[in-house]
Amino acid sequence: MKATIPGKVNVELLTIFESISQRDWVIKGWVIHFLFSEKKLQQVKKLSKLDKWYEDPLVIHSCIDRLQSCFNSIQKFHTAFGVLPQVGDRLYDEDSGMIVQDRSIDGDLMVISFTLST
Repeated sequence: MKATIPGKVNVELLTIFESISQRDWVIKGWVIHFLFSEKKLQQVKKLSKLDKWYEDPLVIHSCIDRLQSCFNSIQKFHTAFGVLPQVGDRLYDEDSGMIVQDRSIDGDLMVISFTLST
């Protein structure tokens, strides 16, 4: 089952267990993806009243909004310092307060994946 995100054009997610990205989350040709840590997934699970909480469109929408704030932080950081955040850096926003737990780079696909935790 695919969940569509209210208010987002051409965005579909299968679940929040998967890598999450948007078409405009690109920095210098590199696509930015986000994954949630186990700790963060447990927190997200509490937001839903559905059995399949990981497919709940309202939960996914809330997560996308939070990840948009994280992407904005990454983009501003890159603009200011010329590098991307490293493991341990906090993508601070009053609403998100996410920390980079892990970062992986796939040069063939031009994808940088950030695993986020709280």
